Amino acid sequence: MRRILVNEITITYIANAGILICGAEKKILIDGIHFFKPFGFSPVPAATVLNHILEGKGIYEDIDYLLFTHCHKDHLSKNKLTDYCLLNAPQMLVLPKDGSSLENTKGNITYLDMELWTEKVILEENGLKMTAFKTMHDGKEYHDVAHYVYQINLLEHNILVMGDSDFRCSELETILASQRIDILIVNWMFLNNRMGRALINIVNPKQLLIYHLPFENDDIYNYIKIAKSDLKRYESEIPKTKLFLNCEEFIKV
Repeated sequence: MRRILVNEITITYIANAGILICGAEKKILIDGIHFFKPFGFSPVPAATVLNHILEGKGIYEDIDYLLFTHCHKDHLSKNKLTDYCLLNAPQMLVLPKDGSSLENTKGNITYLDMELWTEKVILEENGLKMTAFKTMHDGKEYHDVAHYVYQINLLEHNILVMGDSDFRCSELETILASQRIDILIVNWMFLNNRMGRALINIVNPKQLLIYHLPFENDDIYNYIKIAKSDLKRYESEIPKTKLFLNCEEFIKV
């Protein structure tokens, strides 16, 4: 089993927009419990990783906080989350209020119901601060979807997890321009779009992580090839960047 050190941050890629952030004896799983396979993208591998998450094995033992940017099936399976909470006891679950509840799910559940473009500190204790910002979901057809990004302050590092945010909104630029971000985690479309790259440079993180790419076997639209080409083309114009391509690959901070 991989060793997680107390005094460093480890960010592990799960699948799609799922990540596990570990540091200072805290574990935060974001968008990491799902098994729906959207066309051209990847679910959490069920027979291995998803089962390990549900059973709390290996690096997924004793996860403290589970956060979800929105309730689309490629980010959250509510049934599997209920299963998880039957076997584990996270300190806190955070997800948008979307008209449905987790009435059969045990645990300390926080439903976010904020005004668009506002922020709220959802936890601050023992060297960990988590802040939610309500943003637009990318794509006009999804603008009515309750969507949140999360800023995680851990070991004096600010990590911003963007989910499926619409980078074309000037309000998002206004919010992020005032933040000091060390690690920015964004959908690969940020890299592919001029406005997305402009927003990256406004935030100007020390490290840029690109996710929401399919695994190679699921990549029927050649998104990986496009992302690699974009990175090669724009590498000199953006912060230091890593593409997350493989389940359970990780970086240490």
